[in-house]
Amino acid sequence: MPFAAPRLCTCGRVVPAGKRCECSIKRKAERDKLRPAAPQRGYDAEWRRLSKAYLAEPGNDVCADCGRPAVLVAHRVSIRKAPHLRLVRSNWKPSCIACNNRQNIACEGGFGRPIKQ
Repeated sequence: MPFAAPRLCTCGRVVPAGKRCECSIKRKAERDKLRPAAPQRGYDAEWRRLSKAYLAEPGNDVCADCGRPAVLVAHRVSIRKAPHLRLVRSNWKPSCIACNNRQNIACEGGFGRPIKQ
């Protein structure tokens, strides 16, 4: 039966496949403390109510990029770049978590990538 090999953490420890090193858990917790809360980033009660209603509309139940079931509403142009488009429906698209993460990493510079202008 195939299995995934253990990997080497940045701290030098060997970590079993599917597990996280204690240092990476600690680093994530430290970064999360510095991150603004969701309402401060523009995802307040009004956004939650409107995005839930948007997903309930016919045609908005599948991801616009891959066709899997949509579980969230993504912004075509990030609200970090254009906060005035936060509640503009033409800037929304239904998305699955994987496609939303991929878009955010590409556009906002995740994992050391440069931010797209």
